[in-house]
Amino acid sequence: MPGVYIIPPARRFVRMDVGIVLWTSFLAACLASLLFFAAVDPLLLRDAGPAAFRHIDREEGYALGFVFFWVIGSSASALTLLLLRMPPPGAERPKSGTP
Repeated sequence: MPGVYIIPPARRFVRMDVGIVLWTSFLAACLASLLFFAAVDPLLLRDAGPAAFRHIDREEGYALGFVFFWVIGSSASALTLLLLRMPPPGAERPKSGTP
């Protein structure tokens, strides 16, 4: 079709993809923090952990745990998105100019 501009798939929904990855990983981190810290006190982890964490109080332990779970969740979500965007092996890429 003349006059139709096709956005390349690599740039199509970049902001939307980032939002999806961050939002789903945020929700996963909320759930993981809820379940993990329902059973484990951050002060017990502080006492059993390395000396660099000796000054951390309970609220900072919760925050560090949440950030840790969020990083793990966002890594998993980003990897899933990357794998979904990859063409299957042996699939031909469409040639430009063909619908």
